Amino acid sequence: MPTYHEDGYRSAMLGDRRRQVAPTDPATMYARGGIAARVIDIPADMAVSRGVEIKGDDKRSIMGELDRLDVMGVLADAIRWSSLDGAAALMLLTDTGTLDEPLPESVGTITEIRVVEYSQLSVAPGGYYDDPQLPTYGQPETYHVRPLITGNSSGAGYFVVHESRLLPVPGEPLPARLKVGKSVPWAGRPSADAAFHTIERYERALRLALEVLKRKQQAVHKMDGLAELIQNGQEKLVRQRVDLVDEVRSLMNGVAVDAKDDYQVYDLNVSGIKDLIAEFQVAVSADSGIPVTSLFMQSAGGLNNTGENDTDNLYNLVEGIQKTRAQPALERLVDAITRQSGVSAPSDWSIHWPSLWTPTEKEQAETRANNAKAARDEAEARKVDFETGSVSERELRDHMEREGMYGLEALDDA
Repeated sequence: MPTYHEDGYRSAMLGDRRRQVAPTDPATMYARGGIAARVIDIPADMAVSRGVEIKGDDKRSIMGELDRLDVMGVLADAIRWSSLDGAAALMLLTDTGTLDEPLPESVGTITEIRVVEYSQLSVAPGGYYDDPQLPTYGQPETYHVRPLITGNSSGAGYFVVHESRLLPVPGEPLPARLKVGKSVPWAGRPSADAAFHTIERYERALRLALEVLKRKQQAVHKMDGLAELIQNGQEKLVRQRVDLVDEVRSLMNGVAVDAKDDYQVYDLNVSGIKDLIAEFQVAVSADSGIPVTSLFMQSAGGLNNTGENDTDNLYNLVEGIQKTRAQPALERLVDAITRQSGVSAPSDWSIHWPSLWTPTEKEQAETRANNAKAARDEAEARKVDFETGSVSERELRDHMEREGMYGLEALDDA
């Protein structure tokens, strides 16, 4: 009696075919592009899309330097890599002093700003502030930065950078107890971690859905003497017969088999696949914080759904990145810019992030109409107050001056 051999059956049916394994390294997934890259790029690019405004910089001295140094471009990359790895930094190159020296109070020129990735960073051995009287006590003072050589991520050697010349851009918040063992103590959580795992499942679902479509019409070939052929080591012959039948069916939309053989095609039900794919998309959106409408370039679904809530959620995500991850580094950078010779920077400045929301013409018209109605209602109320004697003409005018109504301005007391 013939004996069944699993390896013989596998060889007969599959031959040299092997399953392909998708990359799981975050950097590799990002480099492939697609959804994995969009999860990282959308928040980073949107965070700097409107630039920044420097309040008090009336002569645009600081803004001119930000443009010269392409600060928005390098800041976007720093946010990008901190989202991917959990940390990144901006390194200031100047024509004054060396990298391992503290940034002096007066700097000639900041010549360049470079983005340093987390894999390049580590605190120098013993490189922490050890004076308890200093506010920086226990924080890194010097870092080792390992250069990346093109084509070789391992690099060679390292150089020392003082912390005043290295501006951290951390990832997402991470409990202090989980930072133990990190090469830099301010490293955060890569926002790509959870999203990339979900993206892997989503892409696997797409591949499986494609396989289901390929097998929507599943052919079953009942071959007489199959087990005996495998037992006798004729796997190659079996595979040739199977491939020949498939090739003939592809060309003729029909097959011819031996009378003792049987060949049937079963039509499979593929309903529900679209809904399952949509659920995987929602899962990717939930883990990345980016709405499905933005991540997958879809229109808002559902009755009366304009997508405004999705846009608001995305703007909230990006504004959080601006304020908590980018702002500290940008403030230190602007401070360094004001130390340059020849830059007449204001003594009192502040960073303002312009709104990400751009109202449509219709929304602008509605805003003007609402403001006009509110002004009209206010005028009617003040008129009633005056006519009933609740306020005098002088009191009413003083109120309008204080509020700047109708172009009136309150005069300073002499």
